[in-house]
Amino acid sequence: MLPRLVRPEDLHGFRFSELDHCRLALLSSPVDDDRRDDAGPAATPLTIFLEVHEPREQVPLHSHHHAAELYFVLRGQVIFHVGDRTIRACGGDFVVVPEDAIHDLQNPGPGRLYLLTVLSRDAGFSEMLERGIPTPLDAEDLEVLRSL
Repeated sequence: MLPRLVRPEDLHGFRFSELDHCRLALLSSPVDDDRRDDAGPAATPLTIFLEVHEPREQVPLHSHHHAAELYFVLRGQVIFHVGDRTIRACGGDFVVVPEDAIHDLQNPGPGRLYLLTVLSRDAGFSEMLERGIPTPLDAEDLEVLRSL
């Protein structure tokens, strides 16, 4: 796999639908590995992306078949519901949602929530996201990323 550099201004945000306010920007995925010049096998099944959630936004209950989801809170506050547990996290915290666990998350505010998220098995997630609605990251998002 060839090394590559991704700068904040290179990121492309997407929403899954018109009803979504959450913006996601892929940093790395198995699809990127498939686009490599050396055309060898994908180096990793991981997908890594940035999530930007507006205040009081909630992601509905869902799970990822045979995939764990790992979240690093870059900025803001988040409340996860994982099974019967409630986890509150803020900037600098790391949260692991196990494989197949039914979970949701919400941003209680007052500001935007920024998460660096790793999905342990892509299973078409990155391609589905890239078929979504292009929604650029704004100046505030880029400022947050540059200040990390």
